[in-house]
Amino acid sequence: MALQNRKLSFTTPIMVSFAGILLSFVLIAVFIIGTQRKDFLDDYHQINRNFTHNLAVNYTESILRENDYILGRAATFFSRNEQLEKMVTGDPTQGLQLLMHLQNLMPSVSSISLADVQGHHLRAPAIIADKTSETFDARTRPWFMAQAESSTFSRYTRPYKDFFTHHPTVTLFKPVISPEGRLKGTLAFHLDLASMGFTLRQMVSPVQGEFFVVERDGKVILHPDTGVLFKSYVSEKLMDQMTSGEGHIYDESTHAWYYYYSFTNPDWFVIYRVSSAALDALIRHETNIVAWGLALAAITILLFGLYLRHASRSVLMNIINAIKTGDVKQAPRLEAMLSKAIESNKERELSWVRQATIDALTGCKNRRAFDTDIAALINDHHPFSMALIDIDNFKTINDTWGHLTGDIVLRNVAREGIQIMQPHGVSVYRYGGEEFAVLFPAQQSDAANALLENWRVRVAERNWREEGLSVTFSAGLGEWHQKPQAQFVGSVDEALYKAKQSGKNRIIRTPSV
Repeated sequence: MALQNRKLSFTTPIMVSFAGILLSFVLIAVFIIGTQRKDFLDDYHQINRNFTHNLAVNYTESILRENDYILGRAATFFSRNEQLEKMVTGDPTQGLQLLMHLQNLMPSVSSISLADVQGHHLRAPAIIADKTSETFDARTRPWFMAQAESSTFSRYTRPYKDFFTHHPTVTLFKPVISPEGRLKGTLAFHLDLASMGFTLRQMVSPVQGEFFVVERDGKVILHPDTGVLFKSYVSEKLMDQMTSGEGHIYDESTHAWYYYYSFTNPDWFVIYRVSSAALDALIRHETNIVAWGLALAAITILLFGLYLRHASRSVLMNIINAIKTGDVKQAPRLEAMLSKAIESNKERELSWVRQATIDALTGCKNRRAFDTDIAALINDHHPFSMALIDIDNFKTINDTWGHLTGDIVLRNVAREGIQIMQPHGVSVYRYGGEEFAVLFPAQQSDAANALLENWRVRVAERNWREEGLSVTFSAGLGEWHQKPQAQFVGSVDEALYKAKQSGKNRIIRTPSV
């Protein structure tokens, strides 16, 4: 009889099916959680690598490249017609004015030195003569002693204490060589590492971590905390594993992930360090959300199975009653039943993608987006125009009113440009430091100069909160004519340089070829 009842049971197959579904769901849930954990970790690795790349390119590399370019141009100038001798020993006052003009072009350079081969030197800003300055001998400084080894290339010194300021310093220097090949002296740009490290405090990281710049031996040369400069922050063993241009590695001894970007000249590494505990906490939070969602779905399936078991009995009784009475109308209509699954949502990734292409301070597109967009235009052979914009005397603004005011100036100059360019479908990029770039598509090339001029006038006529503050910018503008990217960007940069040399607060176009 019991066997017969089991054969006639209508609900038993339903419950067995739901038990199988529930078990399968649990197994799938375990697999999904494990897979999601790996995906979350890969996502955070990609986000952190992008942050490190942007930090290196938009801050460190842009400063190094700008300083190296100006150093090369200035060294060429001093190599001609006995210019070095005239500035150092002939007319030091004029030489000092020229060096101060150079320094105004480079916010990251704290001072400039120019010396001949005998050790006669000129420093800007000038040092007040006292007993300390009288003992200074340029021939003993690292940038002078290595001049004969540097050939025609610029080089960086190892970090050292500046003789006058006693601040941690790195010097970019280049020998001044005459057209005849005779060594005439050395031009040196001194970078105050403590001052450069202050800017790092304003960086907002996607994950709680620590970012800094080290040399090949792992000693810190740039850090938000100036107290750790020159300390060994990364082991030599770990540094030896950083063999590619950029990437990430895990250190078992410190239980931390190291995301890095390397340079060749100087031999520096931009590093973003995130503890594994910080990543595990974020991943655990994400996986817990998924696990609770799957658990809720499992409970819903179980409750639905119990309801179906009860409902099926009612349906069966109605069918039996209909058979007994012969009233077909009482028999229920069997309708299809659909169950919906849980939908997963990853909207957070959209904001992370935006962080990888948008400059956080100004709201402009960042340097990485610029490199991608200009490469696409050139590869597709689409005609376009490009402008490079540089805020005039930005270092003076920072020195006089502070870096906070400097950031306000950057944001407002960028906002003016975006308001003008965006309605025309033109993108504004933060090229690096206080420099911006604009890419004009073919349909806007004719209007490029007018749009830039409107931007320049609005910035120049703007009233600032700070008394005595006046902001202008200079710009170079050029139209692409099937040139290689580097040559085209260089020509626009040359036009920007001419605008600076011609008195600033103006726009100069490249010659049409």
